[in-house]
Amino acid sequence: MAVVQISRIQIRRGQKNQGSGLPQLASGELGWAIDTQELYIGNGAVSEGAPQVGNTKVITEHDNLFSLADSYIYREGTGLITTGIDSSNPITRKLQDRLDDRVSVRSFGVTGAESQDATSSLQRAIDQLYLNNGSEATVGSRVKLHLEPGIYTLTDTVYLPPHVTLVGAGSDKTIIKQTTASKAVFQTVNDGSTPGTYASDSTSTYNNQARNIHIEGMTLQVTEDSRGLVLQSCRDSYFEDIKVTGLWNTGDILPLGSDSIEDGTNATVNSYNIGIMLNSKNGGVETVRNTFVNCKIENFAYGISSNWDINENNIQHSTFKECAYGIVFGKDIIIDDDQANGTAFGPSRNIIENSQFIDISRQAILITEGRYNRSHNNLFITCGNNGGSDDQPVYSVIKFLKLGNSSEGDTFTRTRVLSYTQTINPAVIPNILGSVVYIPEVEGPSNFEWAHEHQVTVLSGSGLTLFRLPQVVNQSFDIDYILTSESYNVMRTGTITVMLNSRTDAGVGTPKVEVSDDFQYVGDETYLDKIYFDAILRDVDADGTFETLVIRSNSSMPSEDTTQFKFKVKTKQSSVVS
Repeated sequence: MAVVQISRIQIRRGQKNQGSGLPQLASGELGWAIDTQELYIGNGAVSEGAPQVGNTKVITEHDNLFSLADSYIYREGTGLITTGIDSSNPITRKLQDRLDDRVSVRSFGVTGAESQDATSSLQRAIDQLYLNNGSEATVGSRVKLHLEPGIYTLTDTVYLPPHVTLVGAGSDKTIIKQTTASKAVFQTVNDGSTPGTYASDSTSTYNNQARNIHIEGMTLQVTEDSRGLVLQSCRDSYFEDIKVTGLWNTGDILPLGSDSIEDGTNATVNSYNIGIMLNSKNGGVETVRNTFVNCKIENFAYGISSNWDINENNIQHSTFKECAYGIVFGKDIIIDDDQANGTAFGPSRNIIENSQFIDISRQAILITEGRYNRSHNNLFITCGNNGGSDDQPVYSVIKFLKLGNSSEGDTFTRTRVLSYTQTINPAVIPNILGSVVYIPEVEGPSNFEWAHEHQVTVLSGSGLTLFRLPQVVNQSFDIDYILTSESYNVMRTGTITVMLNSRTDAGVGTPKVEVSDDFQYVGDETYLDKIYFDAILRDVDADGTFETLVIRSNSSMPSEDTTQFKFKVKTKQSSVVS
């Protein structure tokens, strides 16, 4: 640049807010406002090359940058987006307003360092954003509170009022760790709460109850006997990518009771050691219409539990792993038909779908009270074996005690092992079909259809085990099949119906078994009647109870024949026990 003149620096000083205020400074002259601690420099004359006459403010440590930065324009300079009415009139915002668009817990002193007790500061952030008298119940206050990656240590329960939205960086990235026994990580409350004082559920109504809560992208970890998330009369809320981890391990006894009884009735669903607990005040203030997506619940005695009238909650694309029970509804509820108590019907019309249950020691789904709950397209891997493999079954995988609940399209790893594992060399692979009781995948008064077709080989000979089915009580099986010979012109399709009446058949000393086979045949008439099927009940473990149904093949086809039998099973179970 061209230097016009070098002279001694002049500094004029005075008070900006007194007299005539800040004067016009000469070109290059400095002016110090004593009262406002501001520094200015004179622009100089236009004739000297200044773009305009005036003073230019020099930024110092005493200036608030946010108050000066009032010209933020979205994607300014790209020419791609017009934010105002035209390109000459863009929308400008202050930097402070722009930064306030995203709220972080760090703005409330929550660092995410594991050594910090974050209980009070995290609660303060939630209270100030969602319960503050100046903003409560206003739509504009319903912001997202972000929790950056870190471990947030809690020593008490953090309460969540209506409209809370907590967004972490993802499960196993944002970890909320509860270190105190008998304290949940999070519990919902109604909007009668105020900062530091959280309303009792007895004051909840439909209009003020916990609602429209959103939690996403975090792990809730308990290090003592406690709960992860308690939904207390909570409706219309959404939970995604939430991992809830506890301390229960396979082989541990269940809380407050013995684990020695088949259905676990001596074990009580207590208030703790529960991943997610769903409670309701009464029939009008329920935990209802909540959605859980891509959630993971691990190492709890009870993954999800409810002993109340809860309705229309949806659990989808989630994983339950190494729990005693996966989902337990109505295990300890006392049905009194009184909606005012929230115990009139039990959990009803809830959906569990497209989820996985892995290494669940007892029932993956147990519904003792409640109707019209649906298990749909779920995968059950080594469940109901008390920690063993699928050839060591102890419990049913799903158990319903009331009419109206259903299993549709569910898949069980138990099925292949206990139903049709054909052993070619028993000396190498033990003959499971002849030595292990077939405890059912689904138990109780419901209809259950296998999710997939399966295939076995029909061997030459009479009374050979083709596959097995579990015998519970009065029930029927419809076996839809297609049979095809690989060597001969034989093709047959039909339905084998097996009916079981638990009353003793005096002729054979077992419950009554009836078999019918309705089929169509295409092929060489010579082989039309060469294969037929029957069924018997067996007492596999010799305890005096005939517990396993054996479907047998009888084939007089040529010895070199290989016939494939592809089949799918539908079960109808009665609630009448003889």
